[in-house]
Amino acid sequence: MKKHAISYAIIRFQPHVETEEFANIGIVLVAPRLSYLDFRLETRRLSRLTGFFDNLEPATIRGVLKNYNAELKRIRDLAGHTGDGQARFEFDLTDNADHLFHALTKDREGIIRFSEVRFAMSERPREKLDELFDHYVRRNFANSVYKEGLLERHVRSALRLGEIGQNFKRMSFTDGVYSANFPFVEVINDKPLKILKPIYLGQDEPTRILDHGNKWMFTINRLKKILPPDVVFAVEGPNGSSLRERAFRETLEQFKANDIRVVDAKNDRELLAAMDS
Repeated sequence: MKKHAISYAIIRFQPHVETEEFANIGIVLVAPRLSYLDFRLETRRLSRLTGFFDNLEPATIRGVLKNYNAELKRIRDLAGHTGDGQARFEFDLTDNADHLFHALTKDREGIIRFSEVRFAMSERPREKLDELFDHYVRRNFANSVYKEGLLERHVRSALRLGEIGQNFKRMSFTDGVYSANFPFVEVINDKPLKILKPIYLGQDEPTRILDHGNKWMFTINRLKKILPPDVVFAVEGPNGSSLRERAFRETLEQFKANDIRVVDAKNDRELLAAMDS
């Protein structure tokens, strides 16, 4: 599939010009050659806004976002975009979608502001919009990749304290098409014997927990013939939500059904016992 040039800007909530403080609340994106103009705006998870701008009434913040969401829908419809990646009718390449995008993101005073316009290439603008929203607004890198990195550091420290860290090294495995990196592979006499993979499963939505678990199950099953026979997942799960807990338990059961051992990443004694067995 051909990649297309896209432009996007981050939508920012900036109620106090004097302090220049702002919070990212959305993304607006245009792919001119596809006559594609669309946006995503955070209208549900507002605790970050109400907590940070605590001198504003929550109802005021909700009202501003509700009204701006309606305005963005109106502008999107002017471009002929219906929200499913299809335009209602064709435009010249320099016409509505691109023109409306640049008019919308032009710097002006107000509570709603925009970042500078940024550029990228993508085969699927709608998926790129979701990806950018997850990164800049939902900050999913902090909820999974970042926290998994912290988990990896904790496991490394536990192995070091257990005086077995020197036996583990980072290794990559590939079947020629698909490849994966593992931070802890036990190697004895140049032979990989065991994989220890820290996995964070405390994502903020049950679907994301299941998706992340499925990703690693696919990886293990895909590379099973070339991986060491012993695979251990050191996991950290969610707190507080019954639905997230249910997704977490289902994921652990799937791991075990696929001959993957599971230990509590924060229980150093359990972790080291699994490494000795």
